[in-house]
Amino acid sequence: MIKIIVIGTGNVGTHLCRAFEKAGSTSNVQLAAYHNRGQKKLPEIDAPLAKNLNHLPNADLILLAVPDDAIASVAEDLPAQETIIAHTSGSVAMQTLNKHKNHGVFYLPQSFSISRTPNFEEITICMESSNDFVNKTLEMVAVPLSRKRAQINSQQRKKLHLAAVYINNFVNHCYTKAGEIMEEAAIDHDLLDALMRETFDKAIDLSPKNAQTGPALRNDSKTIEKHLQMLEKEDRDMYRSITKSIQKTHGKKL
Repeated sequence: MIKIIVIGTGNVGTHLCRAFEKAGSTSNVQLAAYHNRGQKKLPEIDAPLAKNLNHLPNADLILLAVPDDAIASVAEDLPAQETIIAHTSGSVAMQTLNKHKNHGVFYLPQSFSISRTPNFEEITICMESSNDFVNKTLEMVAVPLSRKRAQINSQQRKKLHLAAVYINNFVNHCYTKAGEIMEEAAIDHDLLDALMRETFDKAIDLSPKNAQTGPALRNDSKTIEKHLQMLEKEDRDMYRSITKSIQKTHGKKL
């Protein structure tokens, strides 16, 4: 049985606690405990809340699901030990955990929200390990969660995280700006639901570059100018920047 402790119960940490506890009944992984700064117990989790980082229960793996800028300090606060210490960040190098002999990364490139249960089976778990022992253990921990796993080094993971910001955070912000425009015009938001789905489906089926359409691709300067006139300066700058990026990507005249 591989005993796991999760440090941090934000979006990622909470879902990992839920997933490990669920997997514990049918696999060789067990959530031994979890810890958070606020000492708040997760109501749906049976594993105990560990109150002191210096006196954690025995475990085979300690996962740091804390904010990126806290990983180094939390790793430093943990006593040097043989237990595997791994973080879940997309942008922090594995070497940040060098204090500990056995260390690694257990990164899930997915957007997590407390109120929405993710389908772990469809998430590719990206791992990096300091040695073969760590690699074998992380693989065994990943198997009950997902059928998709990948070995990715720190430099690759940083690029993956950057790409994820574009594909998730930036795209979602564009949805938000579109919603504001529609709200201002008293238009029902669901009028664009079919377009959102088609955009995603085409990107998967054709590739995003081949699926590109719109006034920027067509060099439709009249429509672009009309759109710019409808926007406030900050949003105008954003529209113009994305338009230029589309045209540069597709070799259009700027």
